[in-house]
Amino acid sequence: MKNIDMIVMDMDGTLLTSQQKILPYTKDILMNLQKQGVALVLASGRDISSLEYYGKQLDMDQYPQSGYIVLNGLEIYNSKKECLHREQRLTKDDLMILNEIAQTSFFDMIIFFETCLYIFDYGHTGIMEDHFIDRERHIVDDIHEIPEHLFSTIKKVAFVQSETMMSEKIPILQKQMSSRFSICRVEKDWVEINPVHASKGQALLKLAQIKNISLDNVIAFGNGENDIDMLKIAGTGIAMDNSFDTVKEVADAICEDNEHDGIGKYLEGEIKC
Repeated sequence: MKNIDMIVMDMDGTLLTSQQKILPYTKDILMNLQKQGVALVLASGRDISSLEYYGKQLDMDQYPQSGYIVLNGLEIYNSKKECLHREQRLTKDDLMILNEIAQTSFFDMIIFFETCLYIFDYGHTGIMEDHFIDRERHIVDDIHEIPEHLFSTIKKVAFVQSETMMSEKIPILQKQMSSRFSICRVEKDWVEINPVHASKGQALLKLAQIKNISLDNVIAFGNGENDIDMLKIAGTGIAMDNSFDTVKEVADAICEDNEHDGIGKYLEGEIKC
């Protein structure tokens, strides 16, 4: 039996199925471990309001050891949604650079602000037709249409384009912009951009220090490129079977995919639940 004090899990493609559900078997395993004192940490590109919904399903608010890493590591929260740490966000100057990249590379660009979204249809992928229909969104052609006061409330930026174009262009961008941005593929057609100093891995390092938990006693699960440094930093990094190959290459082990209780089955096999 491994001595595990913390389990850190990416959400989309990892803990959640394609239907945005936590499977009952995995949920039972996680809640049982949490009752035994193991910290559960949900780590995602989503914001805290989105993760809270799943935290409630796991009764995380009843366990002070648990918490959240949100916006790909920009913010860390405890189980009561109190912010423990916050990194500097993208700036207006950053957005101007990303806007030029999106235009010249024919990426659709989505800017996530605190209260709304701005969508730029540079790549004509149809993203505005299929996503975010329940949120305030603005489809615009010019970045200067964004009100000035919003630039202090940037959460993250996403590029959207076909898998083929992403595979061709993103590795080049990652090399060219590595000193300024963290550019990670989280889905085959979806890339998220954050400041270079912010990542799930750095947030995990900070959270472990806050909680006085040894990284040797941390298991992390993920499937996207934004999970790579988190898997490296954790004592045990597990890639889902549906992960990118680049994620599997750095993992200590590979578990079943998110549609077949990969997390729950791995934990049951490795830890006495």
